[in-house]
Amino acid sequence: MIIESLVAHLIGYFYFQPTQSNEASDRKAIVQPFHYLWGVVFTTFVIIGLNDFTSDFLMNWLVMVFGLMVGYIFYENKLKRGITFFLNSNLNAEHSLHLFYNKNRSIVEFVVHQMIYLLWILILNALVDMAFHPLILIGMVFVFFILLLGSLFALNSSQHLSRYQGSEFLKQASTYLVLSGITLVILQLALEALAVVQGSDLPLSAFVVQTSYAVLIRLSLVLLLLMKPTNLIIRAISSKYDPKIATTIAAHSEQDSGFKGAGAMIGNLERLLILLSFFFGSLLSVVAILSIKAFARYKLITEDPYFSEYFVIGTMLSVLITFACYALLVLMLI
Repeated sequence: MIIESLVAHLIGYFYFQPTQSNEASDRKAIVQPFHYLWGVVFTTFVIIGLNDFTSDFLMNWLVMVFGLMVGYIFYENKLKRGITFFLNSNLNAEHSLHLFYNKNRSIVEFVVHQMIYLLWILILNALVDMAFHPLILIGMVFVFFILLLGSLFALNSSQHLSRYQGSEFLKQASTYLVLSGITLVILQLALEALAVVQGSDLPLSAFVVQTSYAVLIRLSLVLLLLMKPTNLIIRAISSKYDPKIATTIAAHSEQDSGFKGAGAMIGNLERLLILLSFFFGSLLSVVAILSIKAFARYKLITEDPYFSEYFVIGTMLSVLITFACYALLVLMLI
């Protein structure tokens, strides 16, 4: 269940967390765990809908679900600040990694935090594998559920916040239930399409050697990685080269900058098309995709050397991460 757990974590951590919030910081501390919880619950509905319903699978997955949520609350509110402080205090000016850490602080902390989440997922999966009796799984579910309730109650009490409103809970529950139903229908159609691909002569059929569900869940993991997490990584790495935020360089006008969020959408489409090009073995398509992207920024590239460097850095990072995800998907499908 490692793949399913990673999918649940990605959805809860990156796609259900609000990017901007007008809430006060203390209110945000209690609301964020609920966003993560809804992401995991949403994933649970979809995954159970895609699988044959069995008690063993349900108990195993409940251990992972409650464990993920407990781990998220504990880490975000107890360990994360301490680990960040440890990195800041130990990598001092005399340390050989000081310069690298200072220049890449955000990306280093991001990677460290996500590696710890990955370690927790592996630990949960090992606990599930070691459970040789259903009663042990039931006990794990009960313990994690009690810890989850206790963590939410303690977090609520420590912040002196009002309880999660019942009307808000019902509104979000109904919204995400409908959303999970729509997603489930789309994924069921994707399963049917994968079954058709398995019996065809398309180049993709060489990769679809496992069950349709196994291929779909692995493909979903890679696509989730290629979207918002990759955007955040590229932004963190290339932001110090962005001429729009450099103090010594004149800021571009809104007309030069384009629509807000268009860059992220272009990046998502670019990586998706490049991934498809890799699958079909068409490197010429990759060249065409990058050429279209460069053409859209041709004026800035030719007139502003700072922007051209920033553009190349972001594009090369995007292609590199896409290739890494393609290699990961191929390894998971072999």
